[in-house]
This record gives sequence, structure tokens and C-alpha cells, in this order.
Amino acid sequence: MINAKANVLVKVGLTLSLVGASGMVCASSSASQAAAVAAALQPGNGTALAAGLLTTTGVSTSALIGSTVGGIAGGAGGGSFGSFAALPVGVTRLALPGQGGTGASAAPGGKAFNAWFVASQNKISYDYAPLQSSGKVNVGIVGFDYTFNNKVVAGLAIAGDKTDVDLTFAGGKLRGKGTTYSPYVGIPLNKNWTADASVGWGKTTVDTDVAGITGRMEDKRQTGNVGLTYRQLAGDKWMLTGRGAYLTVRDKLGAYTLSNGTFVTDGTVRVEQLRFGGQAAYNAGSFIPYIGLNYIYDIKAPNQAGAANDRDAFQGVLGVRFSAASGLYGGIQYSSELDRSQVKNNQILLNVGARF
Repeated sequence: MINAKANVLVKVGLTLSLVGASGMVCASSSASQAAAVAAALQPGNGTALAAGLLTTTGVSTSALIGSTVGGIAGGAGGGSFGSFAALPVGVTRLALPGQGGTGASAAPGGKAFNAWFVASQNKISYDYAPLQSSGKVNVGIVGFDYTFNNKVVAGLAIAGDKTDVDLTFAGGKLRGKGTTYSPYVGIPLNKNWTADASVGWGKTTVDTDVAGITGRMEDKRQTGNVGLTYRQLAGDKWMLTGRGAYLTVRDKLGAYTLSNGTFVTDGTVRVEQLRFGGQAAYNAGSFIPYIGLNYIYDIKAPNQAGAANDRDAFQGVLGVRFSAASGLYGGIQYSSELDRSQVKNNQILLNVGARF
């Protein structure tokens, strides 16, 4: 979510507006202004800019892994918590030791191995003038886990990210590409409650191009996510679920030199969030349509002077999951943040997995 930019960007934007209106800037002054803009638009020169354009990737990755692991450990299928999808016909709750030998994360037939894939695209935009930006963040995650002693699920997720943003207020571009490795664990506490945790380490290479001045930096990322998922059947056809989670993302931005010789110092950006959500799913057989609502609160995030800097948002969710007797499962989901006044963040997500 692009909810902040650096204070220096406002000053640069206002300066450019005045310069354009006067029409009295010589070629050397224009070159100097271009250099100033290029320097100002570097993530290393503005923690708020980095939070809006780069930390979004880490937040999306961490949240996806957390909800997926919560679903896997609860016997619900990857990619969406609280589903009938992974449960065989006639089973109305996850199995625990002493209840027939069916693994919690591998409910159908007690299959202990599980592999899954999640692909998502976030379309983002920031409408605060004069700092308008828009683009997309693509994340693909491959995960593999095993259920130990019919209870604890442990695995590894590998995420690839690609950021493509147009800095429309300055005619610039920002591109990023990287990888994050996240070991995770999920523990079913009883038939209703499941705990999960994951940590991640990775890096993203970031390229900027503003007014012909280019730069390249390396962003080293650390993520953390802990969550608790609740699931409860309501009759034979409905399942109600809830999830609460805390996540943190820390980006360490390396120092680098622009193509015009300007040095950009290193920096650190941190975002922390609380997330609470609920879903209602209907058992239509092989397909499970569902609807949900999440609440997101930013405990910590850089601010942009003069902008709305909304600290919280609601997120609407709509999707459908499927399952097969063979252990194959998956689904598709659309979500949208509803009430950040200057921010748009819409996501389409596809997941598929198999137990074996």
C-alpha cells in the first residue's frame, strides 16, 4: 500500500511547479533540477517512499504465507484459512492424535506431505498530488511442508517478487526484483484453534530511472508473522473462521551512487501491522464460495507531511475454493482495501496445492 512518501518529495514537487510556471529556467538550471528530483526519488533518500513502494512487497508476502500456513495446519487447505476444501466427506473437524490417525494438515487419507503455490498481483496507486504513483507488485510463492507426529506442520516457502511502478508525478520509473526465504510452523491447538509463525530473509534489487539519471540498490528484507486462526462449523453447510495476526517487515537499503555521480546513503525502513479478519464459507460440494472482511491497522509506518496518512483500513474479500478426492486443492480470490482515502490496493490471488 503506498501510504507515505518522503518530505523532500513535496518540496521537490512544489519547486518543479513554480519553475514550470515561470518558464524562466535555463538549461543548466533544468539539469540541476532534474538531478535534484532524481536524488529525491531514491528510496534511500526517503524512508516513506521506500515504505510505499518496496515494503508493500514484504507485507504482501508475509501476510500470504501467514494465512496459508494457518489454513494448512488447521486442515483447511493452503491459500485461505477456514475451508472445507481439505476435509474428506463426512469429516467435520480436523483430526488430532488418538482420533483415527488422520493428520491435521493432511486430513484426506493422512497424507503428511504437502506442496502449494500462490500467485498474487497487487495493483497499487497513490493519489496525493504532486506525488502520484501507480503500478503493480507481483508475488509468487512456492511452499513445501511435512506434518510431524500427526500434529506439528513445518515447512519452507520461497517467494519471488517483482515491482513495477510509474512515478507519474515526475515521469520516472521504479523496478524491483527479488527473492525471500521463509521457514514456517503451524500447530493445531485443538479442533478449533491453530497457531502459526513464520520468519523470512531475502533481498530485492531496485532500479530507478528519473530524467535519464539511473540508480541501482540492494534492499535486504526481514519479515516476521505470528497468527492465530479459529474455525467453527455452523450446521452442515457453513463454516465461520476468524484470524488475528501481527506482522513486521524491515527493509535495509544499501548505499549506492547514481549515474550522475550523486551518492545515496543507506537507510532502514520498518512497517508493523495488526490484522484481524473473518470469513463465511458455504459448502457446495467440490466448490466452496466465501466472503470475508479484514481490518488492518498500521502500528508503525513512515508518514508523508500533508497527506492523509491513514493508519487503518478495511479489506473486502471474495473468492471460491475447490478440492478433489486425490488431495488436489486450490482457489481464486479478489480483495480490495476500502477506505484509505488516497490509496488504492486491489489484489487478485490464485492458489493451488496437493497432498501426497
